[in-house]
Amino acid sequence: MPESAPQPEQDELLRLHSQIDDLSSALHAIRSGDVDVLVRDGSGAVQLYSRHSADRPYRLIVEEMGEGAATVSAVGRILFANQRLALLLGRDRSSLIGTPISELVMPEGLQDLNSLLAVIPGQTLRQPLDLRRCDGQPVPVLASISALAIDAEPVRCLIATDLSPIREAEQALMASELSFRMLVLNAQDGILNLAWDSGVITLVNPYLCRLLGCEPDALLGRRIWEVEAFVASAQPQALFAQMKASGSLHLEHISLQTASGQRKEVEFFSNVYLVGDQRVIQCTLRDITDRKAAERLAQQRQADVLQSLQDIVAALVALSEARDPYTAGHQIRVADLAVAIARELGLDSDQQEGIRFSGLVHDIGKFSIPSEILTKPSVLKPAEFDLLRTHVEEGYSVLAPIHFPWPVAEAVRQHHERLDGSGYPQGLRGEAIGLWGRILAVADTVEAMATHRPYRFSAGIDQALAEIEAGKGIRFDSEVVEACLRLFRQKGYQLIHPAPSDAWHD
Repeated sequence: MPESAPQPEQDELLRLHSQIDDLSSALHAIRSGDVDVLVRDGSGAVQLYSRHSADRPYRLIVEEMGEGAATVSAVGRILFANQRLALLLGRDRSSLIGTPISELVMPEGLQDLNSLLAVIPGQTLRQPLDLRRCDGQPVPVLASISALAIDAEPVRCLIATDLSPIREAEQALMASELSFRMLVLNAQDGILNLAWDSGVITLVNPYLCRLLGCEPDALLGRRIWEVEAFVASAQPQALFAQMKASGSLHLEHISLQTASGQRKEVEFFSNVYLVGDQRVIQCTLRDITDRKAAERLAQQRQADVLQSLQDIVAALVALSEARDPYTAGHQIRVADLAVAIARELGLDSDQQEGIRFSGLVHDIGKFSIPSEILTKPSVLKPAEFDLLRTHVEEGYSVLAPIHFPWPVAEAVRQHHERLDGSGYPQGLRGEAIGLWGRILAVADTVEAMATHRPYRFSAGIDQALAEIEAGKGIRFDSEVVEACLRLFRQKGYQLIHPAPSDAWHD
């Protein structure tokens, strides 16, 4: 058996065989035309690059890019198109190859296309262009064309960026701006915009100009505190500072002056928003001149009606007490004490006024009682007392038809009711008796015991307070009693001794 060659010689033989195989493959590739370049690396290895294999990464990039891409021959025919361009035009990619590029452009864009195709090597031209879909609809693109030379042949490279989303956004923005402008122009409120930093008026709508009786030029470009209409109002510079500080401001009423000197009352709103990167203050002014005038008229009429009611009640009080001189001032004193109790309980001024009315007329039903019973100098008989009790229902029947702004008639009807049901005329218990009735019950009891009557002398204020204190929570409301006791024992309240004209004292 022949002796084998040493290992180093074997390795060298294998290397030489490998090189021969590589050179044989290279020679075959060169002869077939598949090889453009041979590259030897630092270790001496040879790598072959074909046109096909060298172009592949770039083809992948072109296929994956988000823009449409094509190469165009010197005579204007498409040599290559990527899938994105085919999708953009709604066409099959194979149908694009060999198609004149002029057929893919809307007729009105042919002149722009020719300008782009006139590009020279080393130059790139860009132009918005409308390409034509297979259905004839335009596709807006930004066309970029560069000039290349491949194998000495001039080629144009086209990149088409779809502008449809941008156009749609622009149209939406234009529609929004148009809608906003129409809203501002046709608004039935005055609208103006102020620059955030300077307070300069940058926008006014027609309604505001009509409201102030001036032309837009009298407002635009001027600071808000330089406009006469606002100078006449309260401190426009302070108003501007307030708008900036609050971000959103609402004033129920400010007064402006028109160009003719008239006063206009407006409700004022302001908000801050961004226009681009600039802050703007938008102000809305709602004309409430007529509404305010109507409110003042209504208030005056209400005051007139209230005054008429006061006059009627004062006359009734005077007539009532003329029939019973021994109890002169009783209703006025009850009314005054009832109001003081209501104030002590925290009732508002409107309720206090209603309680005053109720106190002044709480015994108005005594018109129906014979004067000899009212002025009898001795204790009443049971039948006479029963007759006297009817004054409550009689008073209710007189007052119920009168349209008071408070429940006066019901309060009068309940001023002799007691929590335990022992009162009259209905024998109501607990919460069934309204608060005003419970207040009048305490005030009437204290005043009656603390002043003289034809059939007895006064028991005195201490005895009167002891009476309601003993009945606290049983016959009289506990909170009302406590409030009355505080008035007399801690706050120095005293029963008044008025003349009839004092019925409406404060």
